[in-house]
Amino acid sequence: MRDLKKGTIYAIISAICFGIMPIFAIKAYSYGISVYTLLVLRFSISSLLFFLFLLWKKIPFKISKIDLKLFFLLGGVLFTLLSVLHFESLKYLSSAMAVLLLFSFPIFVSIFSFLIYKEKLKVKSIIALFFTFISMIFLLGVSFQGINMKGVLLAILAAIVYALYMILGKKVTDNNSPVVTSTYVTSFAALGVIFIGLITSELHLNFDSNAWIYIFGIVVISTIIGEITLFKSLQILTSTNVSMISMVEPIFTSIFGLLFLQEVMEPLQLLGGIFILIGLTFLIYFQNKN
Repeated sequence: MRDLKKGTIYAIISAICFGIMPIFAIKAYSYGISVYTLLVLRFSISSLLFFLFLLWKKIPFKISKIDLKLFFLLGGVLFTLLSVLHFESLKYLSSAMAVLLLFSFPIFVSIFSFLIYKEKLKVKSIIALFFTFISMIFLLGVSFQGINMKGVLLAILAAIVYALYMILGKKVTDNNSPVVTSTYVTSFAALGVIFIGLITSELHLNFDSNAWIYIFGIVVISTIIGEITLFKSLQILTSTNVSMISMVEPIFTSIFGLLFLQEVMEPLQLLGGIFILIGLTFLIYFQNKN
């Protein structure tokens, strides 16, 4: 039970760190920075700081060839694809709809975990998961009118990639520390985003210097702390449980949006947030009950 609480705390901290990232991003965009430039700076600076920390603490970061391939797949492919697909979906969908579809990923995690790790999902857990997902619709205030199917497809693909990221993340943390894992993942993600950014010619540094405040917010809070706590939670809990707990992230995004962007929450949205917490409580309880 102690491990469950500890893993849950790490997962919630991670959700808070990732939940505030859209706020930092929106603020940074207002100063003229492009999506790919922001992603390149995010991953490049993060990976540099990670490596400096490993050298400072004299933490060995030599890994096996197999783990190197897994890190390349996790960071250079999955993390890069996740970032690109999610941000591309925002061109065709409202942010609320894009987030809602992205956070269908626990469903895919459950399916993949059953196929790969034989993690069984109890019937009561499925019901609680469905209840939580419906509650998220109220929280985000999503409108289903005039949905762009291209955006829906991109968002669902992002959810599938997110699920695979969680599954593979669980595997690599079995052999490596969260800091080493985060270091290699962000390094390969930086290379992946740089490659795509060069192809699309969307990399430029002619943005207002005020954007750096929010860039470092994304680097330190939403990447370094967020990634370490995510991988620490994956060391303790199953990927299914971590993905379920991560569904609180939109709640924190809504709260931060209210505090920093003055985005007003309707009564139904507040009710949806409460129901999400109730649903997740039952979900984790049923999934971990002996």
